[in-house]
Amino acid sequence: MTAHDARHVRRRARRFVLAAVAACALLVAPLLVSSAQAVPSAPAAARTVPYTTSTVLLGKEQVIGALYRPTSPDPHESTALFLTHENDDFIGSVPCVQLARRGFTVLCVKSQYADQAAADWDGLALDTSASVSYLRGLPGVHKVVLVGWSGGGAIMSYYQNVAQNGLAACQAAARLDPCGDDLAHLPPADGVVLLDAIPGIAFSDLTALDASVVSERDLRVRDASRDMFDPRNGYAATGSSHYGAAFTGRYLTGQARREAGLVAQAEKLRARVAAGTGQYSDDTPMPVGRDGARLWEADTSLLAHTRGRYPVISPQHPDGGAPQVVRSLRVPTADPAGNEAWDASKGGFTADSFLSVAAIRAPAPKLTADSISGIDWSSTNTATVSNVRGIASPLLIMSMTGHYWLVPSEMYYDNATHAKDRTLVFVKGASHGFTPCTACASTPGEFGDTVSETFTYVAHWLTDRFGG
Repeated sequence: MTAHDARHVRRRARRFVLAAVAACALLVAPLLVSSAQAVPSAPAAARTVPYTTSTVLLGKEQVIGALYRPTSPDPHESTALFLTHENDDFIGSVPCVQLARRGFTVLCVKSQYADQAAADWDGLALDTSASVSYLRGLPGVHKVVLVGWSGGGAIMSYYQNVAQNGLAACQAAARLDPCGDDLAHLPPADGVVLLDAIPGIAFSDLTALDASVVSERDLRVRDASRDMFDPRNGYAATGSSHYGAAFTGRYLTGQARREAGLVAQAEKLRARVAAGTGQYSDDTPMPVGRDGARLWEADTSLLAHTRGRYPVISPQHPDGGAPQVVRSLRVPTADPAGNEAWDASKGGFTADSFLSVAAIRAPAPKLTADSISGIDWSSTNTATVSNVRGIASPLLIMSMTGHYWLVPSEMYYDNATHAKDRTLVFVKGASHGFTPCTACASTPGEFGDTVSETFTYVAHWLTDRFGG
């Protein structure tokens, strides 16, 4: 057993008792009611199938899942879909219910980690492995598809990459935290669906670091020239901010500097533990604060549109229509107060958990209206951008124009060169949670029922490839 594997064993052992208690608590309560009600205002193509749910416990960690199956035989039920997230509870989530209503077998899991900062990337892959194996063993299931929504997209792309390409995909020398040998021989899925997937946890966390922070020891010490919430630098409390190229470059360089310092700190703390000179025998707390400061959440001219032309789903074009340059319809969402507050779920790292999910190299970061560059995607196992390169199975990528992952979604598509069957499509006016972005609309009801539009398209894509 390597030192890396030993760390994972210790961490999983500490969590087992809490997971078991949570499992028992859920099992004694009703999970979900069966649903036979039609989706309001759903188009005729979005048929509704009654389904039942049952509780299952999966893998060594006994993670809690909900299995959705049609109450009567359905042509779609032979395709089983799996969803999870790094720290969220996906039981009862929108994708699970919407896909179950369309007749698919669906397994949705509550993450064993309550906080992103406590997550272990390999642990999530092992939970996914147990779930894929469980679905493969169900009577009548012939195909298994991974469905990655938001942070779940980073997990699913990672899992499929390792499952299809072996340990070489996650133990490369460039990785700041290579995977353990226990990820050998993962059972691959038959396809992957990414729904408004993040570019990776490490990248997402990097770009949220407040670049004005001068020292991690005292977050109050700030460099005003790198303060994105200072009007002198282009910030606007209402409407979109407008940061010039000079400030944007200075800010991104400051974020990369903070990240490099945090990586060095985590590596030093881990080395001390390994040498027996650390404050604790197994791991060390390493909190991170002032981590709610993304430039593009204030300046909507950044990550604003695609380079290429792609279909856009709308009430007028449920199939996506003619390809076009896709533009983000999002409104500014930057929150200065949130950046100042402590978020334990996002910043309560240990040295091990930081290296597992939040460590990345960014030698020369750059953001424009249609690009992200200067990031060493190979330095982290959490990067969707690089993990999609290893996916050979059919791949559907969907992005919501009421949110801000348009440009990364195009990057996934461009990088997924081994997937001979790959599709990229956008949903006009949909928010990250699939509902219409009302603040993005010029007229009420402009975007229609974006929930139904999204999952009717997913259902058709699945049926075209896997039958039913």
